[in-house]
Amino acid sequence: MNASNKRVGQILKEAREEKNLTVRDVSKETNIAIKFILALENEDYSQFPAETFTIGFLKTYADFLKLDTGNILQLYKGQQMEESQQPLQEMTQPTMKVIALEIEKNKALLPFLFIGIVFVAVLVFAFLYEPNDQTKADNPSLGEEPKLLQIIPTDINFIPQSIPENQAIPFTLTPEQGFSFSASNQQCKIFIKSVRKTEYGEKIAVIGFNVSPERKVYTFEAKLDEEVVLSYENPELDSLRREIKVKAQAITEDSAKVLVSLGSERQGSATTPLGDVPIQVTLYFLKSTYAEFIVDGQVGEKRLFHAGEKKDLEARDRLELKVGDGSAVEISQNGKERVKLGKVGKLTRKIFYKVPDPTDNTQFIIKEKGE
Repeated sequence: MNASNKRVGQILKEAREEKNLTVRDVSKETNIAIKFILALENEDYSQFPAETFTIGFLKTYADFLKLDTGNILQLYKGQQMEESQQPLQEMTQPTMKVIALEIEKNKALLPFLFIGIVFVAVLVFAFLYEPNDQTKADNPSLGEEPKLLQIIPTDINFIPQSIPENQAIPFTLTPEQGFSFSASNQQCKIFIKSVRKTEYGEKIAVIGFNVSPERKVYTFEAKLDEEVVLSYENPELDSLRREIKVKAQAITEDSAKVLVSLGSERQGSATTPLGDVPIQVTLYFLKSTYAEFIVDGQVGEKRLFHAGEKKDLEARDRLELKVGDGSAVEISQNGKERVKLGKVGKLTRKIFYKVPDPTDNTQFIIKEKGE
């Protein structure tokens, strides 16, 4: 295994064994309890009362083994950064156990809570559901004609993706996950709304599609191995500058895998608007630190970078950076002046993304957010 790919615990254990030292020998020389030495080598950091103790013992152990302590600490931070990330849904939604406890504590309030929920549901339905005249007349099924039904859902995580010319990209749509992409410099979103079955048991995916800056969703159905063309010739999609082709490869009970590709462009559409430049970032590493990059939804390098290294990155729609020590890196974005990425010893995350200019929808601007 390449040394750069080894984990902290493995590096410590191999260094100790190379010096023919036992865990008891190390404990005697460093005054670190045996259980904590084993915890470091096994990466069982739950044995330590706080991260301050973990880092302190890790530094002492690495110094004793005459390892590069700075690199060991950065590698530890990088591993913690990777393993501590949780899906947004897991971090924001209470567990069923917590909900059950709250209900048990507030039984007397349940009738009022139920009335409140019903009232809010009625208001939300009245706001979101906008039937057209034909729907009012004969209430057709969803599959007969695509309809504009609702605004973009807020409980779906939209993953940025790029669709190259003459290439179909697979998207796996689930109740929690959709995708956003650019088509002729228009930001589009696609997600699954439901899966219905015909009387013959055939599964049909009901899919939502949105074109920025519009808020409403166009709904269509996709059958297995049949291609659906979302065209600007459709009156309900007349703002599209380019056709979008969607073909279902697989459909399950509540999700679908679809191939998405770009079709013909609308005659006279502005395909290269002023200001639609790629996101270009250069990183200058002043000290060794762990870093990783996500370019247009694709995970790039994830490793320990050393002092003196330089990294050029370019993205079409979205670029995400994560660095173990923000002060170890200077950054220049699209030719701007170099600045420090973050604070000393602080895990830093920075995201650059393109959005339509609110004053001119033929142009784009690059925005950023971070911590």
